Amino acid sequence: MKRYVACYDISSNPRRTKVMKRLRNRGFHAQFSFFELEDPDSSVKQIRELLEDLDRFALVRLSPKGKIKRIGSIFEGTEWVL
Repeated sequence: MKRYVACYDISSNPRRTKVMKRLRNRGFHAQFSFFELEDPDSSVKQIRELLEDLDRFALVRLSPKGKIKRIGSIFEGTEWVL
């Protein structure tokens, strides 16, 4: 299974909310502008259409053996294999 991390910095509240809503059902909403996703392909085209020149959006594919170790949250100490 392919796993991704998506993060963004969008200046407009309405556009930022639209991006968040498109990603919310695709994976784990880990932080305000940070998602852990399994299959973002169908959302990426829609998100690209929402972005403007000063907005930033990054989608990073994680290694199949990659892990995320959470620190400073209710999940602290839990390792997530992504």
